[in-house]
Amino acid sequence: MGILTVTRKQVITALKSAGIVPGDGLMVHSALQFLGRPEGGAGMYLTALQAVIGNSGTVVVPTFNFDFCNGAPFDPDKTPSKGMGVFSELVRRCPNAHRSHHPMQSIAAIGRYAEDLAGRDTPSAFDDQSPFDRMLALDFKLLLLGAEIQAVSMVHYSEQRAHVPYRYWKDFSGKVKIDKRWEERTYRMFVRDMSIETQLKLSPIQDVLQTEGKWAFAAFNYGQVSLCRLTDFVSAADRLLSNNPWALIGNRDEAMARYIAKTQT
Repeated sequence: MGILTVTRKQVITALKSAGIVPGDGLMVHSALQFLGRPEGGAGMYLTALQAVIGNSGTVVVPTFNFDFCNGAPFDPDKTPSKGMGVFSELVRRCPNAHRSHHPMQSIAAIGRYAEDLAGRDTPSAFDDQSPFDRMLALDFKLLLLGAEIQAVSMVHYSEQRAHVPYRYWKDFSGKVKIDKRWEERTYRMFVRDMSIETQLKLSPIQDVLQTEGKWAFAAFNYGQVSLCRLTDFVSAADRLLSNNPWALIGNRDEAMARYIAKTQT
């Protein structure tokens, strides 16, 4: 049996069914391969989104790239995203897209709030007044196009606020292109402590959202289109981590044992 073809009309119907309306701001994570073969190419998904949210809406995608950690310079106009999927890179390359300057955890945006979001330059990508913090203030929605909740980068916002014990702050310095000029900059990340081998598991967040009726989805070919408010996602993650800072670690017992052994040496 051949791969199912996805039409623009089908996508628009699924987006509306999930609850997207004109004017929405959307933080989009994607795994388009689970939706089928897009008629006319992956750009069809962007035009479908824009048809639903209209001129007053905003599309945001993660355009992370961690090469800066190994000394590579970062040019927001040219440095590609890595591991973020075809859709994220497609949005980044659009002539009307704006990209933030964090060299490791940047976002690219198109629409009403694109310039506002991309213009926010904070030491950590998830600090107060960062693009992610601003999306919360603007009541953005989280849209998963074929992707599972495991892909959602907003979890790092909650992990940072909760000071989870399996991460620590690390600074990275290098060249970043700002307004067409190269500058020496230092940024930071709340990086995972690889020595305790944690396995992040975000399904508990989805369980909370589904229980509270705050998780919408529409089945779509081999996968689904899922939607929730970004504030609801963060609220659920915050509550879980407040009750137990290890709540989102799948191999919790083993990781905690390694953490305790490390802190006692």
